[in-house]
Amino acid sequence: MTGVAPQSGGSDFVQVGATRDGLDPYLDCARSRRMRAVLVETASYLRRRRDLGRRQFDVELAVSRPEDPRQVIAALAEAGIAPALLLTGFERYVDAAFTAARSLGTAPWPRMGATFEPLHKQEQRAALARVAPELPQPRSAVLAADGGVSRTDLAYPQVVKPVDGGGGLGVLLAADEAQRRQALSVITGLRNYGGASFEAVITEEFVRGPEVSLQGVVRAGRVYLLSVCHKLTAVEPQDAPGATGLSGFREIGHVAEHGDHADAALHRLARSAVEAAGYREGPFHLDAILGDAGPVFVEMGFRLSGGGLVALVAASTGMDWADIAVRCHLDDTPPALLPPRSRRGVAGQVSLTSPQELAVAEAMADVDPDVRMLHLPAPPERDLPAVDRAALASDVLRHAGALGRLLITGDHVDEVLKNLRSVVADRWEG
Repeated sequence: MTGVAPQSGGSDFVQVGATRDGLDPYLDCARSRRMRAVLVETASYLRRRRDLGRRQFDVELAVSRPEDPRQVIAALAEAGIAPALLLTGFERYVDAAFTAARSLGTAPWPRMGATFEPLHKQEQRAALARVAPELPQPRSAVLAADGGVSRTDLAYPQVVKPVDGGGGLGVLLAADEAQRRQALSVITGLRNYGGASFEAVITEEFVRGPEVSLQGVVRAGRVYLLSVCHKLTAVEPQDAPGATGLSGFREIGHVAEHGDHADAALHRLARSAVEAAGYREGPFHLDAILGDAGPVFVEMGFRLSGGGLVALVAASTGMDWADIAVRCHLDDTPPALLPPRSRRGVAGQVSLTSPQELAVAEAMADVDPDVRMLHLPAPPERDLPAVDRAALASDVLRHAGALGRLLITGDHVDEVLKNLRSVVADRWEG
């Protein structure tokens, strides 16, 4: 896309894509700064937000394809919006948000990297291999339309997933070649958020080991880690048509502690991944598996995490991840991170999906001040309008069914993990 003249005197905050976890941290930042808050989304998901009782932005603009920066820019121009800052709220729309910011000449451009473009999963792997070839990664390849690959050295089991998916959408475990072809067929039958097709599908060797994620901010190319999260991941049988025998993955919880507790290898991995991506300023998160040879890079995102992690970072560290990122972009100041807490510096959460789990969590919250419950509103009990079914199919598949979220604080990771596991033991085998 060709650039346009930079905006001058903009005062609005623009978010491309709504969050899916019930939190709106950038909306809070905009309100605290008395900025007009603008949300660009599909008409279907704007209706979905209203059904879920989410807070409204000052201006909500419906476009048919928020992943298309041309539509984002046209909608802003038609509404007379002059952005001072333009960020994304959801993984699907990261590319559109950065492209629109660069084209409009508005923050976070150019400090994010004047020519920065967010890389998809396979591009991230290739870039990291060039910058730090010694860092372990799963061997991977792009799948052809018939399910074949250009390399024969990939061992099973394998993880099959879209290169441009998010929120665990279409991530399947294949035990052999037949299941890999089956997984490709299932993913091909899915649609990305908003209803579009996936760009491509990759397969990678499954790496066994504990999963972790890092939450941080980049400023002038320097990486600041706010927290490290230990993941609770369930392997679930798939009930989609044609998925007999296949399993998928779902993150059901996290335990967070201060980023200073991440070991040197994780800090190095974060620095190398950020350098490889050419990302100079903004929030990021990174997923890794703790393998025998050290942390194995999985993927990174150039935004705040979803899944309630913004609140979990605050509960474990006392730091507001969104506010720190916005200050970098608008105030031209480096992050001032708080030191680790001496007590209650660990916070964990799990999603609750059954009345039984809700009852156990509520009983814990009634007697323990370190336990808090958040009830999540359910969508109205009615069928989606026909006009919304295709656009919201992936949202219903990945972001429906949670009844609440349980948050536990403590002094030690093992202590918090044990308490969380007691609530979701039937779903989590980790």
